[in-house]
Amino acid sequence: MKKLFIIFAISSLCFACNDGDIIVTEFDFDELNLNNCGDPGGYTFFNINNSFAAESISLILTNTGVLFLDPGVEEYELNSSTNTVNYRKFNDDVSDDYFCSNIPPITPTVTLEFLGESGIAELTTTVSKLDDDGLDEDITSDLDTDGDGLLNYFDEDDDGDNVITVIELGVDYLNGEAENPKDTDGDGIYDYLDIDDDNDGVITRYEDANGDLDPTNDETQEGIPDYLNSAISNTNLIDQFRLHSYSFISDINLVLLDLVLISTDEEIIQETLNMGSQNGVINTTVTETPEFID
Repeated sequence: MKKLFIIFAISSLCFACNDGDIIVTEFDFDELNLNNCGDPGGYTFFNINNSFAAESISLILTNTGVLFLDPGVEEYELNSSTNTVNYRKFNDDVSDDYFCSNIPPITPTVTLEFLGESGIAELTTTVSKLDDDGLDEDITSDLDTDGDGLLNYFDEDDDGDNVITVIELGVDYLNGEAENPKDTDGDGIYDYLDIDDDNDGVITRYEDANGDLDPTNDETQEGIPDYLNSAISNTNLIDQFRLHSYSFISDINLVLLDLVLISTDEEIIQETLNMGSQNGVINTTVTETPEFID
């Protein structure tokens, strides 16, 4: 078998076949064009180039876990049976359905194919969790003020008093008309971090007379909620957190390392081949009720 060694990332290359013909493989893929389909048990990643030559690079991962949920880098050993790579050229443009249909289409026709014999697939996952509460919070911080298991930067109720942060910041602050968030009792602790907003000795979460996990709709005196009225100290023991929600966005990048591709009589070795990136591979809203731990 004739071997050709290539030690640079995605680029054009050509090599001579045994019969003297020249085969050109472009490896010219848009790094923002990575796509995927599948689910636990079998994920397929692919990148298609129809702009110059109809070609594709694809990776099938036989993985029983759920991908894209946790940030970090995962490595998968490539072989010819489970975690497999294919480079293909076609006689016409190829679509996503070629890789994602339960029954693959019979056209276009594959005119050239290389199979991955060995290498490493490096999948990098970046996860963003945001509470959209209007605060510019440090997403690298481990701060969890209320100890509910949700870090402040994606906790919509930072102090765990069942009044969401966006309400406790105050309209003036959110509109840019106040320098600091609201501090109802003037104790130097902003309401969104203060478990007793009116400083009446009863924590805000307990000033929920109807027990619906929302202290904002309980008014003994019309016009002001009990939790902001220092003259009212009614108590209803509520040791439970309200339902929380936050946005969850996952981005990925996939790189193949030390990849060995083979055909009938040719071998290609690439030190690095960037299959590309995919933004928003998961883009959803997570809802959960944090466990209350006394």
